[in-house]
Amino acid sequence: MANTTLSKLGQEIFETRYAYPGETKWSERAKVIAKVVASAENDEDKEKIEKAFYEDIGSGDFIPGGRIIFGAGRNRGHHNLLNCYVIIPEDTVDSIGKTVQDMYKISCAGGGVGFNVSKIRPQGDHIGSVPNSAPGAVSVLKMINEVGEHVRAGKNRRTALMGILNITHPDLLEFLSVKLDQGQLNNFNISVAITERFLEAVELDEDWYFTFHNKEYHSYTFNRLFKEGSETISVVGFDEEDALARANAFRKVTWTDTFELVGIKDWKARDLWDRIWKNSVESGDPGIYNIDLANKYTNVSYFEKLDSTNPCGEISLPSYGNCCLGNINLANMVLDDGSAVDWKRLARTVRTGIRFLDNVLTINTFPTEECNTVAQRSRRVGLGVTGLHYMLIKLGITYGGEKCLEFLERLFATIRDESYKMSVYLARDKTPFAEFDAKKYLNEEFAQTLPARIRMLIKRHGIRNAVMLTIPPCGTISMLHGVSSGIEPIFSAMYNRRWRSNNIWKEQLVVDPLFQEWYDEGKSLDPFVGAYDVAPEEHIKVQATIQKYIDSCISKTINLPSTATPEEFSQAALDYASYLKGLTVYRAGAKEGEPLQAIPLTKENIEKNMGVKHEVAVETAEMCSLTGGGCE
Repeated sequence: MANTTLSKLGQEIFETRYAYPGETKWSERAKVIAKVVASAENDEDKEKIEKAFYEDIGSGDFIPGGRIIFGAGRNRGHHNLLNCYVIIPEDTVDSIGKTVQDMYKISCAGGGVGFNVSKIRPQGDHIGSVPNSAPGAVSVLKMINEVGEHVRAGKNRRTALMGILNITHPDLLEFLSVKLDQGQLNNFNISVAITERFLEAVELDEDWYFTFHNKEYHSYTFNRLFKEGSETISVVGFDEEDALARANAFRKVTWTDTFELVGIKDWKARDLWDRIWKNSVESGDPGIYNIDLANKYTNVSYFEKLDSTNPCGEISLPSYGNCCLGNINLANMVLDDGSAVDWKRLARTVRTGIRFLDNVLTINTFPTEECNTVAQRSRRVGLGVTGLHYMLIKLGITYGGEKCLEFLERLFATIRDESYKMSVYLARDKTPFAEFDAKKYLNEEFAQTLPARIRMLIKRHGIRNAVMLTIPPCGTISMLHGVSSGIEPIFSAMYNRRWRSNNIWKEQLVVDPLFQEWYDEGKSLDPFVGAYDVAPEEHIKVQATIQKYIDSCISKTINLPSTATPEEFSQAALDYASYLKGLTVYRAGAKEGEPLQAIPLTKENIEKNMGVKHEVAVETAEMCSLTGGGCE
């Protein structure tokens, strides 16, 4: 069935964000998308493939990324159909200038941008012969953020950015604290790129020092003496003289100030790890990006280095790499009686999704030539899923439990295998990606986890897409189709939503639509758990289980109750950090003005609230919905 009826909320989202002038129904947009993307096929197959695209998109089985929904067929062309890109600036004036210029082009085309600024020399370093003149890595991010504000001023959607800094960089302490002030880097999510060596140092409680260009930077502690009193300060420098110069430069000292060296005290790796999670629990930033694991468990390490992720963290990318996103709607993959997964329907939709996204790369109008070059080199796509929790509810499986984890193993193994088989068939019928080398590709860590039959097919025919699986947050497109978001649990079956209108605070009860449906039909409400009902460790186990079958990264938020402390989470994060390419937490109340307040599913609350007038809607609990992230 190609025609799906959107909910009231879904229709509102469609009309305000995606509909082309004259379009009033989702099926009309689906038909345009199918026709535009099928144009990449040869004439013999075009009509058949266009029909298949239309059937899966129109029914909501396959949901393209937000940029594809918006851009397909717009302005008589194909527009930019990709959600996000990555740029890695070098430590030169020309490179930083080009980074800002290209970021502006990409943002104006509706794409988010991720940056790793670890190549930028630290604050206070020499520039040429001028001492203590380098503004530092964080300063570059602030400049990019300011440019992002101008894109917003141009009435485009909010600029979505990711800032990453390596755990070894001397500006790390400033970076960790920058978003404690919620006015700083307001267009950015930020993450620390950690390494296997750092995790080992944390486990062994070793000292940790910062490095840049093979120079070691240590933490120097001074007594600062001045007319009114004294204070103790710590400054990172590569020697005592350098640290003292930085202290003088950045503490705005007067001629009456003097410094007495107390000692050199390097950070403990464990202290840095705890600092990361202290700041994250307090403010929602930073997350972590396991850069070593991302580069180890991929299929491209023999020709690409993955330095950063996109703004929501679901895809590891090289400089000028892209995210070409689309999602399987898992909520539609359950038989009507809820007895089982429709595995044939799932396999067919996966195959459709891979072909569709590969075609998008062929027809896309890239914001810069570098973006096009990198895309064609690997033909990386990002097939993800949404509606996982709705699928689990329909099957009577509780989110995060042992039965859930066992089910996820089969589900995502199926998605992985069908994706890789389809990409092999595309390579046979078209060509493998440009950098394909059978021996090197099959020697990659992730490729070695594939079943023997698929590895044999890759050796024989090649593969069209070097990397093809991810898990985006899917906030807006999930609301469009009225399902739970990505692999997240629902925020809450019932909650109060607050907003401000004409300087008056308003509040409304909101009920999840599937919960409403099951309540009306008298079904058991036991499978309904909210994001804060799931224990943090269960959140992590879900992510870790799925990560085994995903060749890129996962965007997922570990929701913490308002009472959570950094100490409680720090050790849990360490226990699983070696298995996750990324990790993000959000503690209830960490950001000002949170619009949603969960209502516990007690018998009393259900009886009290289900009999009153309320709004039926889907809201998301992941970070992107709170920070304006870009992976719709």
